[in-house]
Amino acid sequence: MSSKFYHPLFRVYTFHTPTRVVFGINALDRLVEELKKFDPKTALIVSGKNVCKTEGYSKISKMISSVCPVLEFNEVSPEPSSSLVTRLAEKAREAKPSLVVGIGGGSTLDMAKVASVAAANEKDPLSYFKGEPITKRGPPVITIPTLSGTGSEVTPISVVVDKGKKLAISHPFLYPSLTVVDPTLSVTASPNSTASAGIDALCHAMESFMSLDSTPITESLAFEAMSLSDEYLERAYSNGEDIEARTGLSLASLLAGMAFLNTGLCLAHGIAYTFAVKCNLPHGVSVAVAEPYVLEFNAPAIPDKLDVMAAAFGIDTEEASPAETGNAIAMRLTEIMDTLNLPLGLE
Repeated sequence: MSSKFYHPLFRVYTFHTPTRVVFGINALDRLVEELKKFDPKTALIVSGKNVCKTEGYSKISKMISSVCPVLEFNEVSPEPSSSLVTRLAEKAREAKPSLVVGIGGGSTLDMAKVASVAAANEKDPLSYFKGEPITKRGPPVITIPTLSGTGSEVTPISVVVDKGKKLAISHPFLYPSLTVVDPTLSVTASPNSTASAGIDALCHAMESFMSLDSTPITESLAFEAMSLSDEYLERAYSNGEDIEARTGLSLASLLAGMAFLNTGLCLAHGIAYTFAVKCNLPHGVSVAVAEPYVLEFNAPAIPDKLDVMAAAFGIDTEEASPAETGNAIAMRLTEIMDTLNLPLGLE
């Protein structure tokens, strides 16, 4: 990473990430030990229709059941709808869990956070996505990702689709208390899911790095996430059982999530929200389609940042102009998308 220090010398930085992280191959071996720290009386598992049929899910469910009684909600689908949120809230209020465990991809982890909020707050859960204050903290949430990309395992964010529009909420009460990131759980993810989620992690890192609110702390995380994605995303897509690649992607997702929860995201996400639902594109794909244009737009304003970003992709920019550097990064992103068989536009 470049040693050039371009941040204002007397600027004060803040960094916050309250989620405890247990990371690594076979990290699940520590799950029971971690669960006991919460002393749960009942646990609600939130998952999807496909994930709940996997060996990994069965293993996790048995581990949780060895600690406390378990209830299950296995109806989550990608881009969860308002009707699903309503059903989930009813389940959470009926179950009154002392712990919520999300097992799955980003949408599932988002819904685990919603279940926690619904269990402690009485109003229509969709109203919280429309500005209604959340007044009570719900039961602790544990996230166990089976797909690498969204960063939802460590963020206080949840997204739903209502009447063809995406609604998002970010609130301190939505922070997971614990995430257990075991890359072995992601080896069964399909190539398409690996691609759309993995490109999302890469774009999270890029946008966090470009953010006006970035700091040396978040940029270190985002730089490593970009570098890991550049090295491992195409490998994981080509061979899902490549555990080194899966571990690299899992770490990229985690680090990018920790970065952007402190900096926010940028223009590409804002643009993507305008067409993702209408064009029926996965979230990560819609962001990646917009990202090259955002790089071109931002290039003149962030020449120093672009040089560092280029280094994460192994791009030499010694004699390049900001426009040329931005274009080189955009070309590398496009190359990755092409390898992943992702659309490069809306045609």
